[in-house]
Amino acid sequence: MMMRWLWGLFLWGLFLLGLVVLASSSMALTAADFPAAPPVQERVVDQAQVFSRAAVGELNRHLSELTSYDVEAHLVTLGRVDYGSTPTAVAADLLGRWQQQNPQDRLVTLVETRTGQVAVVASPALTRRLPPDLLQSTAEDTMAGQLRRGEGYRFTMLQGLQRLDTVLAGEEDPGPPVLETAMPAVRSNVPSHGETAASNALTWVAVLLGLGTVIPMVTWWVFSR
Repeated sequence: MMMRWLWGLFLWGLFLLGLVVLASSSMALTAADFPAAPPVQERVVDQAQVFSRAAVGELNRHLSELTSYDVEAHLVTLGRVDYGSTPTAVAADLLGRWQQQNPQDRLVTLVETRTGQVAVVASPALTRRLPPDLLQSTAEDTMAGQLRRGEGYRFTMLQGLQRLDTVLAGEEDPGPPVLETAMPAVRSNVPSHGETAASNALTWVAVLLGLGTVIPMVTWWVFSR
């Protein structure tokens, strides 16, 4: 009896632990839930846990390379933002919080995995090199747009970072990915003039008309004798 009671208590504890883990993973987050100071070594704060270890390493490397342009860049993922807020608002709050700790030309990319929304915000001084229109297009067209089309998080984030890297290097903005919207040509059922001229359909029509005339006459002649 005691063993059964202890076993039931153990299972109930596991159930409660699962509820806690589930609630914590889906809990809405704000900027205050992230580190007060910007991470230096780990530039990817993968709160939503959507990246593999290899992807985190690759993204960290690309984010670190932006320091060659004197830009401190970070990538943040979360499951969902707090009710009434937006990914852009959370990213802006997080940027302001980190700027207070360490003012820099700073770039923050934030991904809300529940909706697939992406926000890219930059410190005021950095917007002279990365205009707001570019940041918005990178977030919505290059990153979020490709997420909606089924591309993975790693690929879309790398595409967005590469676009910003190109602009920071002084080159022309490559723009968002070009979508292949060309539809295959629909073949018409109406023959062209050349197809009509090359066709022997007229010959077949003449032959059939001739047979349609001759066969009844021959049949009448045979049976009328």
